[in-house]
Amino acid sequence: MEYTNNNNIEIVVRLLKENNISDIVISPGGTNIPFIKKLQDDEFFNCFSVVDERSAAYIAIGVYLQRHKPVVILCTSAQATRNYIPALTEAYYKRVPILALTMEKHSRFKYQEYMQAPDQTSLPKDSVKKSFELPFVSDINDYYHSLRIANEALIELTRNGTGPVQLCVPWLDFPLVDIEPEFRTIKYYKTNEIVNEDLANKKILVVIGEHIPFNEVEVNAINSFCEKTNTIIYTNHLSNFSNEYTVKANHLLLCSEIEELNEIKPEVIISIGGQTGDYPFYLAFSKNVLTGIEHWRVNEDGKVIDTYDKLTRVYQGTIIEFFTSVHSFCQDHSYYGLWKTKIGKIKNDFKVPFSNVSIAQHMHDKLPEESIIQFSILNSLRVWNMFHLNPSIECYSNVGAFGIDGGMSTLIGQSMVTDKLCFMVIGDLAFFYDMNVLSVRHIKSNVRILLINNNGGIEFKLHGENKKDQDRFIAAANYHGSAKGWAETCGFEYIYAHNMKEFIEQSDKFLSNSEKPILFEAFVTDEDESDAYQTLVRENKPKNAKDTLKGALKSVLGDKAFKILKDTIKG
Repeated sequence: MEYTNNNNIEIVVRLLKENNISDIVISPGGTNIPFIKKLQDDEFFNCFSVVDERSAAYIAIGVYLQRHKPVVILCTSAQATRNYIPALTEAYYKRVPILALTMEKHSRFKYQEYMQAPDQTSLPKDSVKKSFELPFVSDINDYYHSLRIANEALIELTRNGTGPVQLCVPWLDFPLVDIEPEFRTIKYYKTNEIVNEDLANKKILVVIGEHIPFNEVEVNAINSFCEKTNTIIYTNHLSNFSNEYTVKANHLLLCSEIEELNEIKPEVIISIGGQTGDYPFYLAFSKNVLTGIEHWRVNEDGKVIDTYDKLTRVYQGTIIEFFTSVHSFCQDHSYYGLWKTKIGKIKNDFKVPFSNVSIAQHMHDKLPEESIIQFSILNSLRVWNMFHLNPSIECYSNVGAFGIDGGMSTLIGQSMVTDKLCFMVIGDLAFFYDMNVLSVRHIKSNVRILLINNNGGIEFKLHGENKKDQDRFIAAANYHGSAKGWAETCGFEYIYAHNMKEFIEQSDKFLSNSEKPILFEAFVTDEDESDAYQTLVRENKPKNAKDTLKGALKSVLGDKAFKILKDTIKG
């Protein structure tokens, strides 16, 4: 028998049936798709779709008050679990038996700046009676371990009185198989302990994660380092950094095959800043199929954070201290030219349907200089990272814990203390999650909300699965209409578009100063959203590569890992 993490899901589902627990309140997400598919296809369960986990958990209390039996709430990873806390606290003191099934990444990703992997079991002591965490299943020992813990969690719902219980279920997004592990020694240094010879004539790539705009001293230190070492600076919009050595290669990495990645791979990756929120970069450089790469982390906290499974050095100190301590030199300037040549072949001006992609095509070079923009995760950030923005524009996204909620509130907070135009690009699920912030009385006329309404999360519809099955509980479709009424009630000027012609006609107003804040709602279809994104990937792949996103993933993951990922998506 082959043991996989699907056993965890099978164990929990079977135990729910054995304990006659049938009411499930589901909040959509990526990590919990396999669980959702198992539940929605089983007639035993009564499934309810509630996007906002805060409401979902309170709804579960309401279901219990009428049914008088335990209720399950199910969410994805990231901070979705945290949004259960208010209702779980109510349930704790009300003694309501709610089983919070919270998905999480493999435990090795905790505290490693991996996307959507906060510690899920760190709930307040008066929100659950106890938190349980299933092991990652790989053999019969793990199976029996999981079976025992899952049983304990269900018993705890009613043992010594009733109350809420958390059960964490781990899941691996991108499994690593058929790859020989690389043994590494990780060493710790202060930033003044650099051995310059270790960087001499090396191919160096500095990756800058999420960062507030750099000050002049930091910029000069990085520039000086680049001049000496011929370093490439890999950035995306969240890096808020630009110089003559900068490359924005998110789109390139998304479309590259292994052969091309081997051509452009660095010998040393130096990471600064926070999370990148950049899945293409992670997929390209975290895989051990690309050998001969060291990762040096530079940060003031000195923590061991091995995001890409290649960490060899941790330098504790400021980036100014680090970059001014390096005196290595590199005379070969061909590495930077190679990256620029590859990037120059990437196109993003293909004709695509009305979508977030077509909107970014039209608007990316028209945003006012010195403005501010927030991107909702995941689709908005992913799409707009494929397009150039003026370096004077400050870019942000809530990629710390990487949840869909709170992006619009963060943007409103920024707008309150600046006179710059403040833009938000946000999908419908994230918007309706955070819509109450539009009623804040401090909102100024510098706010611009661009709402891409595709009637459900496009993130869950990029895999070619049956649309009807997706819309039931995975993508949370058909639960709302337009933001018009609420926006106008809150004092916003509301404009909308159902096609690209209408969008272009209204875009000048959206990009200009006005007496009121503006909400611009673009009504697109999920099919067009998916098709537009797939076009930018497919049309940039090598001619001998498969013309779907599957080809790109398969080339990076390998055949067996790709099959596991495909089976994971299918559930």
